[in-house]
Amino acid sequence: MFYKYRGISNFRFFTDIILKKRLYAAPYFDLNDPMEGRYIYSGSIGQKDEKIIRLIKGEKENLKICSLSRNPNIELMWSHYSDGHRGVVIGVEVDETRYTMRDIEYDGLYNFNSHSSRETAIDILSHKNEVWDYEEEVRVFIHRKKYIAVKVREVICGSRMSPQDYGFIRDLVEKIDPRIEIKKQEISSEFYFKK
Repeated sequence: MFYKYRGISNFRFFTDIILKKRLYAAPYFDLNDPMEGRYIYSGSIGQKDEKIIRLIKGEKENLKICSLSRNPNIELMWSHYSDGHRGVVIGVEVDETRYTMRDIEYDGLYNFNSHSSRETAIDILSHKNEVWDYEEEVRVFIHRKKYIAVKVREVICGSRMSPQDYGFIRDLVEKIDPRIEIKKQEISSEFYFKK
């Protein structure tokens, strides 16, 4: 299972995920890392190389990315992407035969020399600086589309979510799909989940 950290301040986005069983995939330049999509090119800069660089730029622009995590218990992720523990983490299954998926490698910018393809653009977008390694990120890549289809398996509500929001989300999810498990994040001396 993979996890999408999400705030609920724009409730329409949360409802879209649950109702339509899909996650938005963004262009790389809309992601929050300012180094996203950058790479090291070790070729010489001649006419052939400029053509390769333009080709890679075009391929990167045609790709869309859905960022997920392997871990629903990352406190920094709850703070940054789930409204300071007031949002949710949505557990989903992704058909790995239908989409290109890659674990992020936290080893800095991708380095290549003189070949190019759509795989090169995916390779570039699968590398980040080590400072982001706490995210345990997995990326789903799609070409020119805006959404990936998912099976929603669970919704984990943040520990700081109001009782009113929790009750509303629980009731909504149960009406849309009672097979989706609803959990409440609890924080004590250990990080654990409670139904």
